[in-house]
Amino acid sequence: MNTAHRSLFSLAVRHDFRGGAYDEFSFVVPPATRAALTDMRAQLRERDGVLHVLIAVDDGGQPVGECTGRQLIFGLAPRNPWFAQYTAPCAIGASERPLFGNDASRDNLDALPRGVELCGLTPAITPQLTARPLDLRVTTPAGAQVALGRLDGTDTRWPFSAGLTPGEYILTEIAADSSTARRRLFIEPGLAASGCWGIVALTASAGHVANGHAFTLHLAARRDVLRYYIVVKPVNDADFNSIKILDTGAVDDGRDAAVTFKRVLPPFGSGRLSPALLDAGGTRSIVLFEAETAVARRARGPHGFELHRNGELLIGNLPQPGAERTDAQFVVHLR
Repeated sequence: MNTAHRSLFSLAVRHDFRGGAYDEFSFVVPPATRAALTDMRAQLRERDGVLHVLIAVDDGGQPVGECTGRQLIFGLAPRNPWFAQYTAPCAIGASERPLFGNDASRDNLDALPRGVELCGLTPAITPQLTARPLDLRVTTPAGAQVALGRLDGTDTRWPFSAGLTPGEYILTEIAADSSTARRRLFIEPGLAASGCWGIVALTASAGHVANGHAFTLHLAARRDVLRYYIVVKPVNDADFNSIKILDTGAVDDGRDAAVTFKRVLPPFGSGRLSPALLDAGGTRSIVLFEAETAVARRARGPHGFELHRNGELLIGNLPQPGAERTDAQFVVHLR
């Protein structure tokens, strides 16, 4: 007998750097999710960068397995090694991964990801507070206590193993002076060693089971302050002062406003290239054109940043930071 399947939900990824939907991630499926899929009589399919969860249905179109309320967890492993350089960072801690869920509304991913520390079933916790003794408590997000511990004297780490179900937990540190520190853990041994960038945890609703649903994970592009260093041996002051950079591509690119550049003469200040590095012999004039506003990175463009001298267009499209660049500083040598 052939078993029919229909969609429970799908997950697509849209990245501003790419200008739309893109096959940005491979989806890491931990053992706990595979077990849940078996119980749900569900299957996974990936096509053109979209993850599809399909559920088995009977002749009447009703699901064969129990799906409502089940949570499926997936790791997000970037396909591009430069992913972190062209993606806007999430507002989370340095040791945390972004967790995207549909907790506030079952039909939408939460507006902002939560920062979680990804770990296995026996995490060794290094506390944030230095006071001793120090009490530690692990609870579920709903507040149910699952583990307790205490550090005394010179203890620096707290290893615990409570046979926790994979998912999100809250770690609270409480010192004797009542000061506290709180952070989120995500217990999932199948992802802890995978090197994934982030996590998606989707909970199926009755509406998803009945009608299916399409989720989209929207990622913003990193924004940079463009800096163009023009190195030139000008004919005279008027020739040097005529050099300018104009943004003529805002309309064609669909940008809200043209980018303006301020003209900066040496010394340039911290975070900028040294004039001695740009002209070791000190025989040329240097001017920096620095964007007044940060510009979002794009795989193609933005376009229309032009270099002019004495009213003549010299370069129609100045270089832009692509995926692999760590900054947005460029040096242009003029004859």
